[in-house]
Amino acid sequence: MSKKETPSFLKAFEKDLEKMDGIGTSALPPRYWYPTGNYVLNKIISGSFFRGIPQGRITDLAGASGAGKSFVAANIVKAAQQAGATVLVIDSENALDNDFMGKIGVDVNNGKYLYAEVTTISQVINVVSKFLKGYRAECGEDENAEQVLILIDSLDMLMTDTELANYEKGDQKGDQGQRNKQLKAMLRNFVQDIKTLNVAMVCTSQVYKNQDVTNGEGVWIVSDAVKYAASQIVLLSKLKLREKQAGTTVKAVTGIDMKCEGYKTRFTKPFQVVNVEVPYEQGMDPYSGLAEALLNLGIITENRGRYYIPNTETWFFAKDIG
Repeated sequence: MSKKETPSFLKAFEKDLEKMDGIGTSALPPRYWYPTGNYVLNKIISGSFFRGIPQGRITDLAGASGAGKSFVAANIVKAAQQAGATVLVIDSENALDNDFMGKIGVDVNNGKYLYAEVTTISQVINVVSKFLKGYRAECGEDENAEQVLILIDSLDMLMTDTELANYEKGDQKGDQGQRNKQLKAMLRNFVQDIKTLNVAMVCTSQVYKNQDVTNGEGVWIVSDAVKYAASQIVLLSKLKLREKQAGTTVKAVTGIDMKCEGYKTRFTKPFQVVNVEVPYEQGMDPYSGLAEALLNLGIITENRGRYYIPNTETWFFAKDIG
């Protein structure tokens, strides 16, 4: 047989593959996406201004406390609801109460909004596995089946059963080695369970200060369990958003300037960064950072604070985008 000829066994092997139980024979892109609430954040993680969170994958929002993880997660829930999806919120840190979610625009009274407060890793496994078992039995892998978003906030607040038992006995013994192993195993199982279903999953997780900047990890370290399982990781950090008070030179803190990095993504170039302004009174602006992104892409050009589209007579200011 010459090198250019196709081996004759391949056709028979392909038929055998199709007959094997539980073996997929096609690698399809996500069926749908949920936007994050900001066009440029969508772009740096998905490769498109209009995508964001993919079906059949796990996306993790990682960052230090107060970086905006729960805020972005709530905006994704709102987008999923607008798409008609069922939402299952699993809350381990009591951060996603009805008042908070309602202020973001989430309809907590929607009949397809489910909430579960949990403490342990095993409780999360129990909730998610039962939900997906019921979903699979009724909806199967039909691409037109009900869309679902599962949010777990947060992974790092979850305890192992041993940690909880020790605490209830008044013993503060940790279980860190087992905890990381259990989180990794849990996420691995979730990856396998949702990949063919009309289900998207978002988690939030803490990051840890890098004590050895020579190891190539950067300022923050994301846990191995998250890096192993997530198709997308958004690394969030924050600065204070300040504005001058009228008639004074004093700059008051009016919100956060959220730095978002595409730490890991399978859909576009990783490590792209955008700063998204989140004023306390208005919430996240979907167009924040868009002018800078279009400028970097060469879609628009700047001249003395004004932007224009090359080869046209269209001029505008950054605030006019959208």
